[in-house]
Amino acid sequence: MSRHRSWSFALLAFLIVAAPGAPASAQDWAQWRGPNRDGVVPSFQAPATWPERLKQGWKVTVGIGHSSPVVVGSTVFVHARQDEREVVSAFNLVTGKVLWQDSYDAPYSLNPAAASHGKGPKSTPVAANGRLYTLGITEILSCYDIAAGKLIWRKDFSDQFKKTSPDFGTAMSPVVDRGLLIVHVGTSGQGALTALDAVTGEVKWRWTGDGPGYVSPIVVTLGGTRQVVTQSQSTIVSVAADTGKLLWSMPFTTPYVQNIVTPLLYKDTFIFSGLEKGVMAIRPAKRGDEWTIE
Repeated sequence: MSRHRSWSFALLAFLIVAAPGAPASAQDWAQWRGPNRDGVVPSFQAPATWPERLKQGWKVTVGIGHSSPVVVGSTVFVHARQDEREVVSAFNLVTGKVLWQDSYDAPYSLNPAAASHGKGPKSTPVAANGRLYTLGITEILSCYDIAAGKLIWRKDFSDQFKKTSPDFGTAMSPVVDRGLLIVHVGTSGQGALTALDAVTGEVKWRWTGDGPGYVSPIVVTLGGTRQVVTQSQSTIVSVAADTGKLLWSMPFTTPYVQNIVTPLLYKDTFIFSGLEKGVMAIRPAKRGDEWTIE
């Protein structure tokens, strides 16, 4: 096997064999880290017994990359690279049959320090309300009709930034919340945490306080305020989900500018981690019109 990851979906077929008849809703894994973006399967029930040996149902090679597959109902979606093109594919979860595919040119020059990473893509798609959204290694953002496999709209950000990826390639996975598609685009030292209308692609707001890290944001309600929380290039940051207004922030840097780890909210406490930073927790609180961080 090459040093770059080449996927097959044998594991997904194993799960179907091990748990026949599972309802489609129990299988949905429509975005990075699952239904609530926290790595938890709320409806999972372990079988009474596990098979001694898994039986492969099907296997298909789709290309290279680090993007995770997502599952909605009986369909698996994956974003991968084949040569100098990025390919979006939909497969039947039970049979492995290709339902639809789309591809587009996505040439990319690797930073020598990241040569072993491969050319991506690295961002996991997100599916919501009958649409699939993908973000490529060079920040090509696409929206598809899930049922028809038809491209609805596509954007790149080359007219906005001198480069369209941070140093080691775009890796943040988009999130959909209340009709908004949220991405952090840009390059080292220059970026925009951006909310777009999930149907039309129209930009609704931007926060331009820092370049993107490699962190996938979460959207939570805390202190009665819906907010987008992420790590940018050098900061832990929260902005209002409906307007993009900065709510609170604190400096956070890692060696070689590698802010990577998705935040986690537990009750009223955020948990963060980073390269050579260990684990830490903070508790933001709203006092009047101001936010403070403990």
